[in-house]
Amino acid sequence: MVRIIIERNILDGKLDDYHALIRQAKNKASNMPGFLSGEIFHVRECPNQVIVMSCWDSFDTWEVWAESEERQDLLDEMRPLLQSDEKIMVLEASNIKKD
Repeated sequence: MVRIIIERNILDGKLDDYHALIRQAKNKASNMPGFLSGEIFHVRECPNQVIVMSCWDSFDTWEVWAESEERQDLLDEMRPLLQSDEKIMVLEASNIKKD
């Protein structure tokens, strides 16, 4: 299992437009094989900084979505709303062994 953390900084006055697009992205991602869950957060001290967290059953299933034409089209619509490019972090579940 992997968790994907995406950080985006939204331009002033563009948050509502961004919310409309991120809802579309979440709906489309949730129909992809391997998608487990997704959540959207705002940084408390900086409401224009958005963190999207999603959980996928494997890196491969995330990668299919990440490279999909649907996601790329949504990103093309999102880019004019962003202060900078999104940052993506991939977290993999640890296999901690008991002693």
